[in-house]
Amino acid sequence: MNDRVDPGLAAGNRVQLVNHEAKHFRWQVQAGVGCITLSRPERKNPLTFESYAELRDLFHRLRLDTDVHAIVITGAGDNFCSGGDVHEIIGPLLRLKAPELLMFTRMTGDVVKAMRHCPQPIIAAIDGVCAGAGAILAMASDLRVGTSRAKVAFLFNRVGLAGCDMGDCAMLPRIVGQGAPASCSTPAVRCRAMKDCSGASSTALPRPTYCRPRRCAGPPSWLRAPRSPMASPRRCCTRSGTWASTRPSRPRRRRRHSAC
Repeated sequence: MNDRVDPGLAAGNRVQLVNHEAKHFRWQVQAGVGCITLSRPERKNPLTFESYAELRDLFHRLRLDTDVHAIVITGAGDNFCSGGDVHEIIGPLLRLKAPELLMFTRMTGDVVKAMRHCPQPIIAAIDGVCAGAGAILAMASDLRVGTSRAKVAFLFNRVGLAGCDMGDCAMLPRIVGQGAPASCSTPAVRCRAMKDCSGASSTALPRPTYCRPRRCAGPPSWLRAPRSPMASPRRCCTRSGTWASTRPSRPRRRRRHSAC
C-alpha cells in the first residue's frame, strides 16, 4: 500500500515538528515521543504570556503531526511548574483593562482545550512544586506520574482569581471525585503529595481520637449503647473505653463442704 500523500493535499494537513525549535521552553523528539520541558528552574519553571501562547500553538500543530506519537511534559530541575510568573503575569494583569483580561483568559483556556483535543496521549511527569497553572497543565494531561516529592496546590484565590480558573472545576472532579475539589479550591489549602499515578491528590487527615494505633478501645460515643440495663444489650462500652457487662450482679453462693 502506498503511503505517499499528494504534496498539494499535505501542504495544509501535515506538519513535521521533529526539528521544531521552541523559544520559551525546550522541545525535542526522540523515537516518536515529544518532550516539552519548562526550562526556568531558577524560578521553579513559571509560565509567561509568551510561553502560554507558544504552548497553545504547539498543541494545535501537533494535531497535524503524524511523526509524534506521544507527548511528555515536565519541568527542568527539581520542580514541575509554579504557575504564572508573579512578576511577568500577575503584576501586569492588575494594570490591564477588561478587553485585555478577557484576551488573557481565552488564551489560557485555549491551552487546555488544545491539550484535550490533541490526538497524542499526553503524560505529565511531576516532581516537586506543581501549583496554579502548573496543576492545570497536569490535569489537562491524559496521564500523571508523580514522585513522592510532588506537591499540588491551587493558588488562584491567593492572587485574586477564581478557584475554578482554566477549567479547574470541570477537570478536577473527574479525576478525584466531587469531594476533594471543594477543599482544594478554598484559600490556603494545598495537597501535600500525589496519592497515585492517576493524579488523585489527598490531604493528610488526623487519626481519630477514639481509635488507638494498634488496639481499638471501642466504638465512638455516638455508637455506644444506652446506660439503662433494661434497654441495653448484655455488654456496653464505659467512659474509659472498656467493655463491661450490664447484667445485674448476683450474690455468690457459699459452697457447703461436707464434713469428713
